[in-house]
Amino acid sequence: MKTRTLLIACCTVAAALSAGCASVYKNTSACEQMMRQSARELSADDTLKIVHAGTGIRGSRVVVEGTLEHPQTASEAAAAKPRNTNINEAGLLAPVAAAIEKTKPRKTVVPAAVECTYDTNGLSAFRWLAPARLAKTGAPAGAGEQTGE
Repeated sequence: MKTRTLLIACCTVAAALSAGCASVYKNTSACEQMMRQSARELSADDTLKIVHAGTGIRGSRVVVEGTLEHPQTASEAAAAKPRNTNINEAGLLAPVAAAIEKTKPRKTVVPAAVECTYDTNGLSAFRWLAPARLAKTGAPAGAGEQTGE
């Protein structure tokens, strides 16, 4: 009889403790989905890979980090540093490796991050933190307002 009561008490405590964590995971996955949707809308050529998602207290703030990968443009290829093909410095197989690498299409990987803020009504703010081309550079709301007049 004691075993059954102890088992029921443990299950009840576990259910109560995990119920508070459900909103954290819901907000994290919702922010990830918003990031995927926004990346798809802003640049269809980019491939988004999510690396990490961090959550604040009770899921009120979520930061999702990842990478955006896209085919290398001509200007990016010109700015890229060529591989070292000097046999004395890089080894005997360096020219072979460089030739094989030239046949593959090159991709550029850029770090990406978004921030989602939640309140009692749901999502209150969504903004890109990186890359710079997606992040808004405007002043925050209320920064130009003066008070006391």
